[in-house]
Amino acid sequence: MSSPNTEEFVPRGTWVIVLIFVALLIVIWGSVYWMLLQYGPTV
Repeated sequence: MSSPNTEEFVPRGTWVIVLIFVALLIVIWGSVYWMLLQYGPTV
C-alpha cells in the first residue's frame, strides 16, 4: 500500500535533455530563417 504522502518520481534529467533539445532546434531553425531573410525574396 502506498501512503498519500509519497511523491511521484519526476525524471529531472529527462526534462533537462528535452529543454536542451528544444533550445537546439530553435537555434538551428532560427539560423536557417535568418539566412533566408538575408538572401531576400528570389522568386
